[in-house]
Formats: sequence, structure tokens, C-alpha cells
Amino acid sequence: MKQIRFLIFLGILIPFFGQAQILDDSTKQIYGPSSTGFLFEKNFLEDDTILIHPDTLIEGFRLMTLNKENGWFWQDLGNEGTAAKNILFQTPDNAFTETGLNAFGPFYGPKTSDIKYYNTKSPFTNMAYRQSSNGLMNVGFTHSQNIMPNWNLALDMRRIASSKQYSASTSEDRLADHWNVTFSSNFTSKNRKYTFLGALVHFNHKQIDQGGIEPREGVEFVDKSDLAGNYNTNYQQLLEGIESREKWNNYHIYHQYQLSKEIQVFHTFDLQRQKYFHSDTLISTNSVYNIYPDSTSEEKMKNYYFFNNIQNRFGFKGFFKGFKYNVGLTNRIYAFTARSEGNKANNSTEILVGGNAGYWFPDSTSYLNTDFYFGFGNRENIYLNAKLKYKGFDLGFKFISKPAYLFNQNFISPVANWDNNFTNTIYTEASGKYRFDLGKFTFEPSARINLVSNHLYFDQELAPKQLSSEALLYDLNLFTGIKLKNFKFSNRFVLTHADNADVFRIPTVLNNTNLEFHLFYAKVLHLYIGTDVYFRSAYKADAYSPLLRGFYLQDSQPVWGLPVADVYTNFVVKRVKLAFSFNFLNQGLPYSGFYTTPNYVAMSRTFFIKVNWPLFD
Repeated sequence: MKQIRFLIFLGILIPFFGQAQILDDSTKQIYGPSSTGFLFEKNFLEDDTILIHPDTLIEGFRLMTLNKENGWFWQDLGNEGTAAKNILFQTPDNAFTETGLNAFGPFYGPKTSDIKYYNTKSPFTNMAYRQSSNGLMNVGFTHSQNIMPNWNLALDMRRIASSKQYSASTSEDRLADHWNVTFSSNFTSKNRKYTFLGALVHFNHKQIDQGGIEPREGVEFVDKSDLAGNYNTNYQQLLEGIESREKWNNYHIYHQYQLSKEIQVFHTFDLQRQKYFHSDTLISTNSVYNIYPDSTSEEKMKNYYFFNNIQNRFGFKGFFKGFKYNVGLTNRIYAFTARSEGNKANNSTEILVGGNAGYWFPDSTSYLNTDFYFGFGNRENIYLNAKLKYKGFDLGFKFISKPAYLFNQNFISPVANWDNNFTNTIYTEASGKYRFDLGKFTFEPSARINLVSNHLYFDQELAPKQLSSEALLYDLNLFTGIKLKNFKFSNRFVLTHADNADVFRIPTVLNNTNLEFHLFYAKVLHLYIGTDVYFRSAYKADAYSPLLRGFYLQDSQPVWGLPVADVYTNFVVKRVKLAFSFNFLNQGLPYSGFYTTPNYVAMSRTFFIKVNWPLFD
């Protein structure tokens, strides 16, 4: 009923969409995407002052969840906002010491590198809304305006709420609840020698841990061939009384000053205050499902983790005849502590020296660029990331030595404890890609090879382990595309291999296919109608543990193993983008469901609506 009311309301509004625009006497539009632009911090660091304008294209707008916007290359718990990990092996993007509690933040949290620093000639507001028939809501709001020509303020908010698919007492019984708010500002002096960027980030993410669906007595798990269609009618959740929450209050500053035409000084400052909560109010009821390594007489448990980090980086940067560079020193003072369960505090200081050096060829599209950081002391932090882009080729090389995650090193609770002295994990990656554009055809093969030493993981008993041997992994990726006047086809095929398949659980084949038709309806409306088909070969994916706030090895239950088809239509009405889709249209052909993580069923057949409304005054 709520969806019907919303569609009626939307139908009333559509004729008025896009009318909030300033026009001159000749009805020529003054303000729009071209008068609104933004840059990322990386652009300021590289002195790239060409503004990026808001996206007005319909391409990719059909994708209804954050996971599918990323190619459905996350393993999650079947619904938006749930704990996730990358399906394909990924190297880290830094060499810092980190907590290792990565099930929520990397997937749903704002990244400092992704903050947009706007420059607007008129107030800019962007509103985004998506909702599904099974209780998923994702709302986004951005407002930015220049207080003065050289000073901008911006506010960005996102709200995600998803409902339970099973054991739901009402249609809005919450499974995941998410807020993030970013307030940012940028200022440039009138002589353009001084630039300031600042951001405050608040992140609040909560998940009710259900444990998946409860199998019938005498059965380890419900095979996908036996799944019934209506999950809420046929199944109950495995766990009761378990909740996970993560909160951030982070502050970030970047500023730079030009000493001369070729040399500038810069400074970044970060204050990170992050809290992680886990509680179980029914240990005796939940422990029968072997979710804890040890037994206990306690009935309730609360674990609180606090990560505080103060980070400063000072350096110089500049350019000379195609060369760009920045070099500096980074100092981190961090503390990782746990309250109420007696974990010992882990406090330390890290100092890294390094930066970036790159050469841009005269055609401005080809470059050789290298990021490098080296740590002092006994941690041996090393980060090297080199990229070469030249005449259609994209080549990359990474070498990273990263300290073991703090959570894997030490943990104490009534149901599990460990105290380890793991060494650095070593990552070596080589990658290559070449794009062929042959008229209306696109052909892009690529490959990544990873050699990993001292890999960290949790075994079948939920104990942290470090792999003593090296492991070789690779994925071969082939993208093909055809784009005609009223027809578009694209396909991404990924073939993977891992030497140590007992530890690295990855599907052998991943495939995404998109087929889309363009219709010009009544000579006034461009409609795009299509389908997306996703396939992952069956594999014994890692299981999820609320205690670990992460994933661990399991040997019994396969997941995926079937194609999933979505159908959609999307269109633009005076800059307002709209999309409608049915996801998992083929439910029941032949299976009524499948798993994305052991015990956790994927979202059932669902209707989605999505709206994006930008205003430029």
C-alpha cells in the first residue's frame, strides 16, 4: 500500500520536475550541471583544477542496491546494509595498522578520498530515493552552495534501512539501520595561494544478527533445491538477541600553500574516533548452534572496542615539465582498546615517509604514476603502487607489507580468547588491461595476479590463523560490449584460480550480462528497457560470525550456483532520473531461492523504484 501511495504522489509531481531553474528573458537556462562542479582531495594534491560536473547520464542508474552498483562483487548476508566482504581477492589500499573489523565500514562508510568539494554558482541540491517492496529504503540528500565565490559549504546525508525477510513481526521489522552524514567545506584565498579542505564525518550502522534461516531438525542446512518461496512464512531466524553496531566521528583537514610557482607545502590532519559494539543477551540459546569456540556459564555478553587515531602528514609538492610529485612524513598515534571484557590496550606510533611521483605525457591521457610509503621501526610498513597508462594499455604493480590486524592479534571474551604475535602480511600484485574500441564494438581483456604471504584468516573453529606458505591467486577478466542506435549489450566474464583453495574461497566463474533496448515513446520520452543476468558458480563461501564481525571458513554449505535475472526500465524527465525494476524475476525457475552466505538467503523477488532529482538554484 505504501508503494502504491508513493507512485501516485510521484505521478502528481512528475509534470513539475525540473521547473526550478533560473531562466533569462530568452528562456535560455542559466544554471545547471555546467555551473556546478566539484573536485576530490586528490585533484587538489595534484593541482588538477578542472571541475567535475554532476552526472546527468542514465547509464548504470538501473542498479538498485549498493552491491549491484559495484557489480554484485560483494558477499553479503542477502540484504542491503548487512555485513559484507569482497568476493574477489583484493589488496589493501594502505600499509597502516588497522583494526580488522571490516564488515561494515569499507562497504557503507564514507571514504575521505570520495568526499566532493564543490564550487557552485548557485545553490545545488541533489535528492535520491530508492525503495523496494520488501522494506528496503535508501535515501540520499546533498546540498552545497558558495557562501562567497571562494568559499563553499556542503552537507551530504544517507539513510539506509532494510527489513527482515524472515522472523519479521511487521513489514518494517528492521534488519539493518544506517546513517552517515558528511559536512564539508573548502576555501581558496583570493590570490589562490592558500587552499583549505575540511570534513566532519558521522557514521552509525546497526545490524540485527539473525544467523540465517533455521533448518528443520536433523538437517544441517536447507539445500537451495528445497527452499520455499515465502521466507517469512516458512522460516525462522537461527539466532536471537544478538546485535552489532559501529559508530564513527571522524575529522579530516587538508590545506596547502604555494611558496613559488613550482613548490607548495601541504598538511593533512585526521582525528578518528571509532566505536564497535557487539552484544548477546541469550548466550545459552545461541551457543547450541556452535557460533562460539568456547562454552561459558554467562548468559549475557557485551563487547566494546574503541579505536582512536591521530594522524598528521606534512610535505612538499610541485610540478616541472610534465613531472608531478609530493613527498612528506606521516605520523600516526593510535590506540585500540576493549572495555568490559578485559582486553589489553594496544597503543602505538607509526611513522611513514613517502609520497607520489608521476610523469604525464604530452597527450595528457598517458602517464606513469607511483605512490610509495615506507615505515620506520620494526613494523616494516611498505606501500608501493605503480601505474602505467599508455596507448590503450593499463599496467599496474603493487607491493605492500602491512601489519597484522589488531583484532586478530588479541581478543578476550567469555566465549573466546586469543593472544597472537602475527607478522606482516605481504602482498604482491601485477595487473594489466587493454581496451579495443572497434567502432560499435568494445573488447577489453584484463588480468590480475596476486602472490600473498602470511595471509590472515579465521578457521572453521573461529580461531585466527596465519597461513605459513605463499598463495598464488589470479583472475582473468573479459569485457565485451556492443552499442547500436537502439540496442546495447555488454558482458563481463571473470575466471579465477587460487593455489590454496582450502583457505581462499572464491567462485571459479563470475559473469554479468546486460541487454538493453531504447524506445522513443510518443516522440517525447526516451525509455531504456533491459535485463541484467548475474551468475556465480557454486562455491563454499566463508560463513559469517557476529562475534568476529567477519567471516570464517566452513566446509559444508555451497552458495550461489544459479543465474539471477533482473528486468528494468529507466528514463529521464527534465533531469529527473527514474527507474523501476523487478529483481530476481526468475525466482522459482528452477529454485525458489539461493544463498549468498551459508544460511543467509538472497533477497527474494522484489520490486524497486528509484528517483534522483537534482536542483541547481
